[in-house]
Amino acid sequence: MIVSNLSFYVITGYIGSFLNLAITFEYFFFTLIISYFFILIIGISREYHRGTDSFLKEIKFKEDKLMNEKKFSLRDFIKRRVSLNVILLSVFIILTCLLNVVNSKFFAGIDAWHHISIVKYITEIHYIPMDEYYGALGLHIFGAVINFFSGIDLILLSKYYAFYTIPLFSLIVYNIFMRIFKNKNLAIFGIFLLISSFGFSYFMLFQFWPSGITLIQGLVIFFILYTRLQSLTQEERPKKEIIFSNILFSYTLLTFIFISSFFTHSLITMILIFSYLWVYLIYFVKDYRRGFDFLILVLFFGIFLIFYYFKISIGHFQHFLLIKALPLYFLLFGTLVFILVITLIVLQYRRSLDFTKGIFRSILEGKIKKKYKKMEDKFIIPFLFGLTIIISFIFTLFTLFLFNIDITYIFYFSDMILISIFSIWGFLIFQYKPRGKPLFIWGLALDFFILAIFLFDAMIGITTFFLRVINVSLVMILIGFLSYLYKIIKINYFHKRKFKFFLIFIVLFSMFTSYSYDFATINHFDLKEREVRSIQWYSNYSSNGKIIISNFGWHGIFLYYDYPYEEKNQELSLTSLHYFFLIENQFLHPNLHISNDSNILKDWKSFHNTEVILVLPEDYYLPFSWRFFDSLNEGEIEAYYNLDYLNRIFSAKAVNGEEIPYYWVI
Repeated sequence: MIVSNLSFYVITGYIGSFLNLAITFEYFFFTLIISYFFILIIGISREYHRGTDSFLKEIKFKEDKLMNEKKFSLRDFIKRRVSLNVILLSVFIILTCLLNVVNSKFFAGIDAWHHISIVKYITEIHYIPMDEYYGALGLHIFGAVINFFSGIDLILLSKYYAFYTIPLFSLIVYNIFMRIFKNKNLAIFGIFLLISSFGFSYFMLFQFWPSGITLIQGLVIFFILYTRLQSLTQEERPKKEIIFSNILFSYTLLTFIFISSFFTHSLITMILIFSYLWVYLIYFVKDYRRGFDFLILVLFFGIFLIFYYFKISIGHFQHFLLIKALPLYFLLFGTLVFILVITLIVLQYRRSLDFTKGIFRSILEGKIKKKYKKMEDKFIIPFLFGLTIIISFIFTLFTLFLFNIDITYIFYFSDMILISIFSIWGFLIFQYKPRGKPLFIWGLALDFFILAIFLFDAMIGITTFFLRVINVSLVMILIGFLSYLYKIIKINYFHKRKFKFFLIFIVLFSMFTSYSYDFATINHFDLKEREVRSIQWYSNYSSNGKIIISNFGWHGIFLYYDYPYEEKNQELSLTSLHYFFLIENQFLHPNLHISNDSNILKDWKSFHNTEVILVLPEDYYLPFSWRFFDSLNEGEIEAYYNLDYLNRIFSAKAVNGEEIPYYWVI
């Protein structure tokens, strides 16, 4: 219901924009009222035609009977409905949200400045700038709706955003885990581990950016499809009554959420949809009745092609146009290999689909496929730990000699490798349950995407897509890890000391690496007050139309404080305010300013016929490089005082001596 409400506002905002209507509080309010009564009338009409008339009948619930009992106890009622683990998890979630609030002066991350600038544009000018942020403006429409109905300051909206995403995400994933494992405590533990590990909360839930709510919408789509699939993969072949049961409502809701998710972040949405498509293709080839929902995913792909043709919210895909630079024979060879691999995988797993119950239990008891039980009993834990150490050591060598990243990232990578290896082992056995096979195939699909995106990033020399797919895949990785714990529970191995030690070690190590990783990440990506105030001061005393070379994400702060929202000029886009360029090595290192006897900074000033401002940080992030971070040494910082083509305008200096000077190219 919450996600459908979110989707409603996003789609309503797009419809209003296409109709060239003013995007105001009144527009959303009256659209909501009209839609509510429209749905209400449809519901009453359906009840009337069915002859049930349950809408007008009084329904008594068991809780009502309990309330009428003389000895009713609210305490006993809560104890029956809410377990201690649920209370502890709720407290942990609240504390996590509060920690995010006090962790940053403003809010988590840098990208959020750009996003709240777009929200401010919508709320002040009452117009949706479809050319901003790749045309994917679902989050910004939803943020504007929150501002319209509550009046909350946009900076506070970003700061307290986690109080919306984390509880909602936890609720959805909890239901997915319960549907898979049917174990309440295991589902609660999974939520706890996911929120407290991998830096997942910081990147996907704390920050006010589209990735988080797109993942939430994608998981709701998965939950609905997976729930239907479970009813279609029983031992008996499903009848038409089961296939078409409640199908109109389910497909309408799925389409509604898909379109909204696509409008929010088209790339993440299609990665998830393609991974689901892979699963249902195999089931459809096996038996069209069992894989009937493959058709709705084909419909989603058709909607994607329509949006792509009309260039609606597809800006994220423009980066893949770089593939055109590759030789034609290379593309043809890659396409043929892709088709061959897909065909072989579909045929292989089509044969492996077995809807017979009891195979999983027989494997655990060692009656069939005895190798799994022998490996588990003798050496699987030391083997997997050893494999983790070897891979982590190799990554450490790459970190020391190739990447320029904090040592904390080594622990983070080791933790992810450890969980992933146990996840793979868990999936290898859990796939023999009818409800485990689609999860195993889904994991293969996401692994394939991770590999493909990694190769793409490696070819063009960037890292942004690869890391994004990793974050999206963390839910699947944790499902695999929980499937391993599910197996341990089923064979009653938790009474053994080594498994207790294993679980305690995993939890403590994951929490340590995650919070260390978050702390290191906050230092790089959360802005300090002096950094924001310096931009605010500069915006108050400068004119528009300059070239500004600054750190990753800083352009959003210039947009928020410098754009003339009060003019309410729809023709003046946010991006036309200044010419923003990311800091690169050639702009920062003084010895790289001169190339072919020409000063690149002065050349830019002459070519664009405008002023050039260089914001000089000591450390900076390189999003389109595999080195990740770089910095200036003390000698290079001192050299800036003697460069005759740069004039220092002002500097934001901290108590500890750290400063961020602004230079004007003379």
